[in-house]
Amino acid sequence: MGAVFTVIATAPVMAAELQTVRLQAVSGSVGGIPLMIMANEGLDKKHGFKGEFEFPPHEGASQNFLVGNSDIAMDNDIAGVAIARTEGFKITAFYPVGNHYTGIVVKKDSPYKTPKDLIGKKVGHFGFDSGTTTFIRIVVNNLYGFDVTKEYKMVETGPAALVKLLDAGEVEAIFDFEAFVSKAIVSAPGRYLMQTHKAFVASPEGYATWITNMVAREKWLKANPKLAYAVRDAYDEAIKMLKDSNYEILRKPYITKGLSIKSDKVLDVLIENARSTPYFTNDWSKEIIGKAEALLAKMASDKILIKAVPDGVMVTLEDFIGPRP
Repeated sequence: MGAVFTVIATAPVMAAELQTVRLQAVSGSVGGIPLMIMANEGLDKKHGFKGEFEFPPHEGASQNFLVGNSDIAMDNDIAGVAIARTEGFKITAFYPVGNHYTGIVVKKDSPYKTPKDLIGKKVGHFGFDSGTTTFIRIVVNNLYGFDVTKEYKMVETGPAALVKLLDAGEVEAIFDFEAFVSKAIVSAPGRYLMQTHKAFVASPEGYATWITNMVAREKWLKANPKLAYAVRDAYDEAIKMLKDSNYEILRKPYITKGLSIKSDKVLDVLIENARSTPYFTNDWSKEIIGKAEALLAKMASDKILIKAVPDGVMVTLEDFIGPRP
């Protein structure tokens, strides 16, 4: 009886000892899928932490993280980190999340064949300082030699509202991210004029960085090394589950609900787009970090969002907080 009593008494204590990590990703974005999988498949507890998962709207996501409402943001990009560091926020990207699941979408029956064909046309976007618009701007300039912010008639509204603008014919194209891209492809109906990840790979640099990264405060990382590694491990397992299922896991109700997908046709397009260009990566090699640093330097030189690249935009956990505890 004594041994049984010990097990019963200690089990709740062990559960209570799990430390909480507050994680966020943008509502409606496929960038939140790894968090949905962590939460609903128990990967947080499996890897030794208790996740609190939040999905703020795009418009307030960055501010939500910067004011301290979350420990780790999985919806920031390296340009945003660079800007925040110049403003005095000691945050850093310590792992990749999303490949560029963004692009330029036009109506399926439109005559446009390349981004050049949209010069002088109305094009919807959701902010000049967004990662989506910024990276599309960069890759179009690299491949086609012009600045979309100067050559397009840019119309700004929210990511979800862009789909309706394209449907109604109020714009000729939109810059958007998944899952809104898949929704536009079905509802307009539309097609990719340019998929950003593929375009980056085709550019002179021949590689693509990331649209989103895991970002945390330096202070939090140093105070919680075990948790930082645990979150990284849970993310790795989540994207492995995606790949192992050939992205069929996206049909699970908790994911379709999280992405507000009610149409099987939209879901089919979302899955096919993932198979064509995988949404997530865990390539955080020295080589690709170096290429990303070079991209930031070029952005600063071209005065795109930043004028200089601060130190510490990207780190590896191994270098920054040391080996696993």
